[in-house]
Amino acid sequence: MHCYYERCLADRPVVGRRVRIGLRARRLVCENASCAHRTFTEQIPGPTRHHARRTQSLTTLLTDVALFLGARPGTRLSKRMSITTCNDTLLRQLRALPDPEPGPVPVLGVDEFALRRRRTYATILINMTTRRPVDVLADRRAETFAAWLRGHPEVRVICRDRAGPFRDGACAGAPQARQVADIWHLMHNLAEAVERIVGRHRAQSCEPLAVPVGTPPAAAAAQRELDIHGRPRPLVSRTRERYQQIHERMEPGDSMRAVARELGLSRGTVARFARTADVEELLAAATHRPSLMDDYRLYLHHRWLESCTNASALAREIQQLGYRGDVNTVRRHLRPYRTGAIPAQAPLPLRTVRRVTDWIMRRPEHLTDTERKLLTDLCERCPALASTTEYARRLAALLRDHRNEHLAFEVWLADVRLDGPHELQALGRGMRRNQAAILSALNTTHSSGPVEGNVTRIKLLKRQMYGRANFDLLRRRILLSP
Repeated sequence: MHCYYERCLADRPVVGRRVRIGLRARRLVCENASCAHRTFTEQIPGPTRHHARRTQSLTTLLTDVALFLGARPGTRLSKRMSITTCNDTLLRQLRALPDPEPGPVPVLGVDEFALRRRRTYATILINMTTRRPVDVLADRRAETFAAWLRGHPEVRVICRDRAGPFRDGACAGAPQARQVADIWHLMHNLAEAVERIVGRHRAQSCEPLAVPVGTPPAAAAAQRELDIHGRPRPLVSRTRERYQQIHERMEPGDSMRAVARELGLSRGTVARFARTADVEELLAAATHRPSLMDDYRLYLHHRWLESCTNASALAREIQQLGYRGDVNTVRRHLRPYRTGAIPAQAPLPLRTVRRVTDWIMRRPEHLTDTERKLLTDLCERCPALASTTEYARRLAALLRDHRNEHLAFEVWLADVRLDGPHELQALGRGMRRNQAAILSALNTTHSSGPVEGNVTRIKLLKRQMYGRANFDLLRRRILLSP
């Protein structure tokens, strides 16, 4: 023994008071002449570690706080617990934790999540047996995913969506694994395609505004483009002008970027106008926008027929039913009634794009009689929506019931390729590239539900850190937090 060494260790607080432990440790002399350290201080098993100024119990507590809350929220909670610490201390404790051992992963789930939305993405890998993350990759490239799979040859099943990088990475890194597509993503892709088709035929699918009985369709369409004073709506005039300007500049071969820069518009707006073959499609979207009155038109119609014509009284009544607008909107809605343009029949539920898409995607037996009648009438008026309804329901029945009917799926792909709408044809081409994974999904019970749950948890962790965390810190919190 050379001498004594005084140490002061911070410990967990007791009854709201800070606790410090004073230790008298021995400093020992090494008698081995070849040793690089001449003297050293003995460690007390349990509470002390080399160079530590906190007990192991307090260190474990701070690590848990950093793991659950992050740096700044953890520091604020520690102060309330009478523990003196700072942001950097909590981050050091978190980064000092070792990575967990993933163990064998026979069934793997993979998905992407945004580090910066629409800019930077990472990949989360989930053990589908334990439903816990096993690793987080810094990007979503196929090469990175394939390299990880080569280090885990025990993977036999890969649950994924239809993203191309995951398909290519799985084929290159784990050719022995069976790829399974997610049914929910397939249904979501089908619903998106149906919604685009319904939006393209918005003029036939949306409920027209109240017009006098017997008005010809052309006159009714022209009336919808006028305001209450009989003047053209500014939105309609601006839409026609922009459509003509964009198509005049696109015809000689100008790029969308150049047209957008010249007209002061976004590329998305220029692309939407350029893809539209007829300006009437854009005008239908402009003149059939949903409003706050859509869910209360039937109630107001019945109340008007009951001789209740006071707009203020009617506004108070529908506000009790959930209406969030003001009385002026009710007055504007009732103005055609006061001029004699009262519908001969009660207004039916508004056929918005989302509502018609919901009718098509829902099971036929789950539709009400009114919804079924409206959808049937709509399909009779628009053959394109009739074929879309047929194709969507055929595929939805295969996916929902997990029918192991490979031939029926092949027939659906062939039929859509021949005479389906181009949105469904694009969906069919993507499904054909993932045909093996989709067929596997039809006869297995695997899904990407646990993966989506972990992606939701990652969003919570990102919000706790205010988006300021580096990738290594976010990765540790994803892997280590319960």
